[in-house]
Amino acid sequence: MTYRPKLVRKIRKTKSIFLAILVVLVFVYLFILIIDQDFRSQILKNIFFTISFVVTWLCLIISLLSILFDLILLKKNSEVVRELNDLSYLDKLTGLPNRYSIDRISQKYDSPEKIEGLGLILLVLNNIKQINEKSGRTGGDRVISDFCALLESVGTQYGLIGRNSGNEFLVVIENCDDTALSYFLDELGRRIHNHNIITPELPIELSYSAVLESDIKADHFYTLITSAYMEFQSNVKILSYPE
Repeated sequence: MTYRPKLVRKIRKTKSIFLAILVVLVFVYLFILIIDQDFRSQILKNIFFTISFVVTWLCLIISLLSILFDLILLKKNSEVVRELNDLSYLDKLTGLPNRYSIDRISQKYDSPEKIEGLGLILLVLNNIKQINEKSGRTGGDRVISDFCALLESVGTQYGLIGRNSGNEFLVVIENCDDTALSYFLDELGRRIHNHNIITPELPIELSYSAVLESDIKADHFYTLITSAYMEFQSNVKILSYPE
């Protein structure tokens, strides 16, 4: 089922108008009952008026409750759809933005002016295959989760982070230069070094490449990604932290 927020908003608006009209009718009806004593007397004396009065009030109350219930359901369904939509852009294992999110991020940088000053870091976990063979899929998933926790704790203060594929991750930094890249990589390397001391049985081994828009004069976001992959293939670097 396709979720159409504009249609839902129109339905909610229409029902809200109906609800407002019913509320006004209720107050008008109450006002007439309060000020018109003859009307009240006729309702009590004439069985037809009494039945009409009861039926009218039942219809008003049921209509009010029905519209209120519909508005509550629309609100809850909208919230559920938004949550599902958000989840579709998050990696299930790590909770980081996934490839679809990266594609959406790329739409933000759709011109040379918007991409100016960007830095991109490609991070690749080297030892996932070996961990899977040694400790099973559970061990590999544990390493990925641990690394993503470290990456998120460091990366969010620098820029956007996401999982591009199984063992590949991207970090996008605005207003980036060599100093910002160095600070980020040093901090991430330190966190990984500490992790490997505490958990030597499931170490994190990381390779990376980093490119700056100012160096390659990229005209599109994916030009940066392509350059990062080319840099990785020709001049891959191992992220390490001095002992």
